[in-house]
Amino acid sequence: MPLQNSNGNVPGAMFFAAYIGSSMNPTLREPEIMEISPYDSRPLRVGDVVFFLPAQGDRPVVHRIIRVTPSGISTLGDNNTMEDPLLLQPKSIKGRVVAAWRGQNRRKIAGGLQGRLASRWFNWRRVLDRGLSPLLHPLYQGLSHWGWVARVLPAPLRPRIVVFHIRGRDQFQLLLGRRIIGRYDDLRQQWQIQRPFQLFVDGRVLPRQQDRDRSNRQAFAEWERTMNPLRAQEALPNLVLADGSHWEIAAGDEEAAAIISQLGSAMRLGMTPGAIEPSHQGNLCRLLVQVDAHSSVANCYVPLASDNDGVVVCILSPCEHWGGPYVNLVRLSLVFAREAQARGGVLIHGALAERDGMGVILAAPGGTGKTTASNRLPAPWRSLCDDTTLVVRDPQGNYWAHPWPTWSRFLDGGPGGAWDLQSAVPLKGIFVLAQAVEDRVERVGPGHAVSMLVECVGQVSRFMVPGLCKEDVRALHLERFNNLCALARIVPAHVLHISLTGVFWQEIEQALEGVPREEAQETISKNASKSKAQSAG
Repeated sequence: MPLQNSNGNVPGAMFFAAYIGSSMNPTLREPEIMEISPYDSRPLRVGDVVFFLPAQGDRPVVHRIIRVTPSGISTLGDNNTMEDPLLLQPKSIKGRVVAAWRGQNRRKIAGGLQGRLASRWFNWRRVLDRGLSPLLHPLYQGLSHWGWVARVLPAPLRPRIVVFHIRGRDQFQLLLGRRIIGRYDDLRQQWQIQRPFQLFVDGRVLPRQQDRDRSNRQAFAEWERTMNPLRAQEALPNLVLADGSHWEIAAGDEEAAAIISQLGSAMRLGMTPGAIEPSHQGNLCRLLVQVDAHSSVANCYVPLASDNDGVVVCILSPCEHWGGPYVNLVRLSLVFAREAQARGGVLIHGALAERDGMGVILAAPGGTGKTTASNRLPAPWRSLCDDTTLVVRDPQGNYWAHPWPTWSRFLDGGPGGAWDLQSAVPLKGIFVLAQAVEDRVERVGPGHAVSMLVECVGQVSRFMVPGLCKEDVRALHLERFNNLCALARIVPAHVLHISLTGVFWQEIEQALEGVPREEAQETISKNASKSKAQSAG
């Protein structure tokens, strides 16, 4: 079970790592962050969940100790049926997993005797499952083969066959509602459908390899047809980000042009007179937008320009479909955010504020008070956005923050709005909000910062996941985690304990200037007393 270490280079220090894989389910699940404590002089115990480096491998692993002998240590994943083939030596074990984090929620991981009991329970549950499967499997296969359940299902409840354009190729998938329940395996040339959803599918009507090839030819012909409007338009909306990427946006039909116009107004996009000169090649990305009433499910997949020679085709639903313009605007904006992530950036659920040309992010899960805090900022502070911020990394390794639209303001005929997306500011600090009685700032290390920011990033990036296979989802999560680790090592992170009436911005200013806590508190108290005296006078 591979992992990505976030801050484990200091001997004897606690560190954090992202969990990926399934070998430790249900004890650990993606995308949790593990808190790992070195053993130092403490003894290894049967039942501990340990982080170790295999003798033959360059990627760390997390499994549970099941036996300690003079010749070595045996380990096993809670979701595995066979022990790991190689015995470990104590020097290979770097620490014990003591907790798992989801955002700011910390869950303890049992070790020792409690860990042994948990491991035995998981084993008995697997035995029970293996015992029942031979009895139920023939019945399941028979019902699936004859398709009786699928035939009696009402049409709205039946799975739908859709085509996703993923990494330069088309892939057949089955969707039940918004959940992917199956996909066509090109290597085996057969459908892979999750249990128990095969009961709901009539296998005789599923498309095969020859149908996929035909779909590819149709998609290519459509691509050739729609490339002409891209080059024929006299002026195209464009977006320039601080990471050096330059987007040129074109519409393939009139309805797409109206959606792009709304996107341009919300993001205050510039206009390019004609096509961008070839000298910009390498950083130039082109986005072609089309509307298709019959391809609404394709909206789930967020394409990546880097996988398609800098060109992206984005298929949208008509605006009268569920969600109206909100869904389409979010969909288009995530194309930019996905490409920025591939270049080292990240989309964070947090407000962006600026003072003296430097930016800070007030990050928090929904409902914590980002908008309220933004509205309370006095001059010379300036609120650039109150919900989401796009952080990008320039070629020199510096981080910049772009204000991001509050797309929820476009739901159900909402007031909308405009945000100057191209006015990026250098990122000076990140402050994760926590409601409190009095204001204070607490500096946190890179590992702790990553564990808190994972949830803030996941909330606004979750729409990048639908339509991807498990391997691509895992790669997406790992890429995002690596970007957060790099960001936390360069940009200082804090927990901002914020009250409803305090002058929290002064706490931020003192933290950015590096003033000690005691001196900062004395300055803030003097300022508050002075303000009260002036009010009384």
